[in-house]
Amino acid sequence: MPYEYWCRQCEAVSPERRDRQDDAQDELVEHRRTAHGGLAPTAGDGVRRVHDETRHGCSGSLLFIAFLIFAVLANCWGR
Repeated sequence: MPYEYWCRQCEAVSPERRDRQDDAQDELVEHRRTAHGGLAPTAGDGVRRVHDETRHGCSGSLLFIAFLIFAVLANCWGR
């Protein structure tokens, strides 16, 4: 699962998601340095795991349920 940096005080979020948590942590350090003088923001910040955007859409279980409904209807239609 990808990672991103977020800052509550600035409402800043990583411009892109990182595969490695250490890469997102590097963004945290850089943001603190440039936006907050190297200090942690008062409102908080951190690195969090996020869902992969490529997984949006129909899930496998939804397609399986649709197939089962189709199979039952096709069986009823044939009788």
